[in-house]
Amino acid sequence: MRVFVLNKNGKPLMPTFPVIARLLLKEKKAKVVRKTPFTIKLLYETTEYTQPITAGMDTGSAMVGCAAISGNRVLYQSEIILRNDIKDKMTQRRQYRRTRRTRKLRYREPRFDNRGKEGKIAPSLRSKIESHIREKNFVESILPVTKWIVELASFDIHKITNPIVEGIDYQNGKQKGFYNVKQYVLSRDNYTCQYCSGKSKDNVLECHHIVFRKNKGTDTPTNLINLCKTCHQDLHAKYTQDTFPIHGIKSRTKHPTEMGIIKSQIKKSNWNFTETFGYETKYKREQVLKIPKTHSNDAIVICCNDYQVIQPDDTIYVKRHVAVGDYQQTTGKRSEKKIPTGKLFGLRKFDLIKTIKGIGFVKGKRSSGYFVICDIFNKTISNSVKVKTECVRLQARKTTIVQLTRRNSSTV
Repeated sequence: MRVFVLNKNGKPLMPTFPVIARLLLKEKKAKVVRKTPFTIKLLYETTEYTQPITAGMDTGSAMVGCAAISGNRVLYQSEIILRNDIKDKMTQRRQYRRTRRTRKLRYREPRFDNRGKEGKIAPSLRSKIESHIREKNFVESILPVTKWIVELASFDIHKITNPIVEGIDYQNGKQKGFYNVKQYVLSRDNYTCQYCSGKSKDNVLECHHIVFRKNKGTDTPTNLINLCKTCHQDLHAKYTQDTFPIHGIKSRTKHPTEMGIIKSQIKKSNWNFTETFGYETKYKREQVLKIPKTHSNDAIVICCNDYQVIQPDDTIYVKRHVAVGDYQQTTGKRSEKKIPTGKLFGLRKFDLIKTIKGIGFVKGKRSSGYFVICDIFNKTISNSVKVKTECVRLQARKTTIVQLTRRNSSTV
């Protein structure tokens, strides 16, 4: 484990050992600026000599791995859990707006400047792209990185859905000759309701998502079937996704599609890096380093050359990006507002607290004073922790919560 060091002007220097950092703090030659990862700032003038540091990143749509090495030493390694709650939160905000328009305030100024912009990226994807850049900026803020190597994956979406496709078959897909997906689905299902087999007197046909869009269902033809309007409404009114009589499988192309967009956006940024590929990472991990596959291990492998042997460090910083704050419905110019001070017994959601039942993040709050705490992976540690008298807050909520873990032991 290393202690990261900043000079008097906040510029990163080479990390040091904990014992040296302890002596500097004891002699009041440095001060603590961050606890996780532990970072100190020197209070006296020093030289700015540094050694070459190579940083690597294993990009992803669910989790990102990052590492930095110098020589044969691993200085930093982390795994970042990306957000998947953007769509649900935007749906909640949209419901707040509609409620206010219909019940609380008749007039509202139209806002259409944010609609239909060319090249606009979905908020859920934009969050994932920004998470990659955020981790890159953080590593550069604690280490004098001299070179970046990034693995950007490429996927053949057509090959994933149809493994035997080749040559001219790429131009002769199933939807060739149809104006849109709906027309293809109607023709494929012979313009007949797939639930009542045309027995209903309703002649209006609608496309139904087998896996609901709120459950990560897509608009691909394999996830769509024809239902008449009567059957469609009756099924949605009577059943939920778990008890729905029509079942399907989730898309296998969601993450590859997202990775394609992430790759293109990272390349468009001002990030100066060397690109590498998955097959190179796999070869070095299995044949050179001979270490198990994890996101942080892949990031270490990305930093290495073909003959460089490095033993991964036991310390891994697991990070999770969370929302800035909670929301509640209100009146006024906007239908919702952030609650930066929405505390209960002096605590907010995702505050890190120490209790008699363990150390964890606040997951749920109750007015009775008994809270739910969880680890960084959202796994519940305890459903009922008394916070009135048996709790110490270790860290306030941030947009990036961090937890130090050991490779072969429990979380610390």
